[in-house]
Amino acid sequence: MGIRKFTYIITTILLSITITAGVFSGCTKYGKGFLSPYMQYAVSEFGVVRGRTATSYSMITDGSSVPLRIKWTHVYDSLGHSADDLFNKQYPVGVWTAAYNPLTDTNFATISAKRTVQNLQPIVINEKSGTLEANSGTIYLPTGTYTMDMEVSNEAGTETLNRIMQIVIKDGKPLETSPETGAFSNSLLFANTPTGKGTLFNGANNPFDLVTVTRFADTPNVLILKVTDRNGVPFNPKAGEFAKRPNSGLNPQPPFLQNLQDYAPDTYVASDTAISIKYPLVPFPIVSLGNGFNMYYRIPAQYVHIDSTSSWSANTAGKYYAGSTDSHYLGVYKDNLYDYSLRIPMRIQVPGAYQINVRILNTTHR
Repeated sequence: MGIRKFTYIITTILLSITITAGVFSGCTKYGKGFLSPYMQYAVSEFGVVRGRTATSYSMITDGSSVPLRIKWTHVYDSLGHSADDLFNKQYPVGVWTAAYNPLTDTNFATISAKRTVQNLQPIVINEKSGTLEANSGTIYLPTGTYTMDMEVSNEAGTETLNRIMQIVIKDGKPLETSPETGAFSNSLLFANTPTGKGTLFNGANNPFDLVTVTRFADTPNVLILKVTDRNGVPFNPKAGEFAKRPNSGLNPQPPFLQNLQDYAPDTYVASDTAISIKYPLVPFPIVSLGNGFNMYYRIPAQYVHIDSTSSWSANTAGKYYAGSTDSHYLGVYKDNLYDYSLRIPMRIQVPGAYQINVRILNTTHR
């Protein structure tokens, strides 16, 4: 064998070894994964309204190897004292057991069949993403600011992330009406027709409707709506004194504008003084039937005296119509001319038993 041929063979063997080593080098794993000590949240404050569901951002893991196992280890109040017992305690929480279908799940019975109650911590953590999930059990937590420690682990080890998240527990309206859900509106209809005579007021700080909302028990989930005249005399739903408002147009579908009975047809009850429904979950209504969360009603002309007033296009908070002593007072409309129409916005955000009283200040029961 010549020297040139021998040199060629040796060179080829060395090149082959180099290439093979490079291929194996590219597939080699160094260590057992990676766990960053710099994991964090894009927004490190999680605001929770008591009794409502809420979800935080997920954790930014800074390239840490998956799968991750994330859990919270300690919670502290604003004074630095342990609040572990508060957040570890489990409370009854309604949960879905099957998918909700708004087209077919239209009453208490069908929705309740897809619901059950579980005992859960008020705030749980998704162990893979770090997302914090608040449920209705937060109604039992005191308001305030808390901080949370977390522990993250994977095949590379464990990291403790101290004070990584601040949780602010605050109060909101358990039942929202105006201005969160809409505005009260008062108007006149020509008697026994769906045709409007004119709007008395539509907007924020309605001067004609004095509204009180009372949450009087944690259970059952029930809503009572009572509508009275200026003197507190109730209009009687059972006798038709407080009724659905007809929709406009020829042969309209639906024939009436939306109301509570539409949202809870199998639990609706009309009594001498109020209407009531049972509802299966919050928020309720779950979805709108087409005009926000406004409920439309009318008081037929034969049951009401109605004050005539001058134009009242705007109003300030806390100022209400004062009857015959009010600067807007112009007397009383002739009886039997007009039905009184009322739009009531409402949506329940926290489970419980509620009563809404609406006192209409420019009406007197007949």
